[in-house]
Amino acid sequence: MIDDIHGPSLSRRPLREEEKVSDRVKHTIDSIVAGTDFSMQSLDAVNWACSKLAPEAQCTLVHALEIPPQPRFLRGVLPSRDEVVERERNAALEKLNKLVEERGWSRVNIEVREGRPDRVIADVAKDVKADLVVVGEHARPRGLWPTLGSTAEALVRCAPVPVLLAREVPSHAPRHILVAIDDSEPALAALRWAAGLSRAFGAHTTVYHAFRPVYLNVAESVSGMAAAKRLKQDQLRQAEEWVDEQVRAVGFDPDALTVRVYESDPATGIISTQKGSDIDLIVMGSSGAGGAGRLILGSVADGVLRGASCSVLVVR
Repeated sequence: MIDDIHGPSLSRRPLREEEKVSDRVKHTIDSIVAGTDFSMQSLDAVNWACSKLAPEAQCTLVHALEIPPQPRFLRGVLPSRDEVVERERNAALEKLNKLVEERGWSRVNIEVREGRPDRVIADVAKDVKADLVVVGEHARPRGLWPTLGSTAEALVRCAPVPVLLAREVPSHAPRHILVAIDDSEPALAALRWAAGLSRAFGAHTTVYHAFRPVYLNVAESVSGMAAAKRLKQDQLRQAEEWVDEQVRAVGFDPDALTVRVYESDPATGIISTQKGSDIDLIVMGSSGAGGAGRLILGSVADGVLRGASCSVLVVR
């Protein structure tokens, strides 16, 4: 559960001139790579991306052929591996072309390649200079995913651009975005992405920061509980001021913004906040803070990918 420790509303201080122009990045999505294994989840993801998320973008629809090598004792009995690959490639191309025609997807290219899905999708994204990779959720319980399991989790590690795991996609563009931030570069890049998406869709945004006080045990043992409490309050205030600065730098509309600074485990707090609201998209960085915190926060993206009940955009 999230501890009930949060800050006041952000002060309305004016932006410095350098803040007004330096960090406000308008994220346009001109090129999407969408992976599909022909499952309903992956097709829903493609449909949402093409029709709601970025209807003007060029979409490259990718299918990966994972064909194992033939056992030696079956060579000469079965068709050659090259023949199997060619047959499967042609069948996939035919199926993809039919899907594009039936669903009325425009501005869609098709790519079928042999290899592991995550590597194939990442390579295509690099080749076409995509802005975003989109994949659907695997049709199995999230709690059973292996540590380095799904294509989405693997893509977060190898894709050259942000990865969107589309889950329980709505019939509309995002209306309420949760962006989780810490002081890592990927998290601050995620904040800029969230600001761009919020402006593009007129969405409300909740900015979430998990506050984790440090040195409290030392302060309590040396100076007593009262000193430790003051130290915690000081750190909370500084965290709030830092979040304030980051939010204002990227130019969110203050009337469409909620800021939450909680003392909590990051992944648990993000998931609890999402499930207790109407949030339909989470935006977050792929890794956490530097130093010793990296070992803890580096797993936050994995935890949210597995536990959230809405789409998750992970920014590198």
